[in-house]
Amino acid sequence: MKKVLTLAALAVLTIALSARALDDGKSRGEKKISGTIARVDTSSRALTVADSKGVNREILRNDATKVMGGELKEGASVEIGYIESENRSLASWIRVQEAKK
Repeated sequence: MKKVLTLAALAVLTIALSARALDDGKSRGEKKISGTIARVDTSSRALTVADSKGVNREILRNDATKVMGGELKEGASVEIGYIESENRSLASWIRVQEAKK
């Protein structure tokens, strides 16, 4: 009986961990934006991103923000996962592509 309970507990734990690993941020209310960096403010650690419709959005980043790909500079294409909190958008991750020339 102990083996059955132990195996059942391990199965539940495995499923729970698998579901968490597959989580793409939606459970935290994460949103995504794609566009081009219009401005980089290094002092406030903010990026202004222009989406495909030309709408600008300011995204803040911090030490926990994971930056993947190239350098954060004006003209670079980016995809950003962010969370809105206290009327601010805080980046969870940033994927950078080469800047358009």
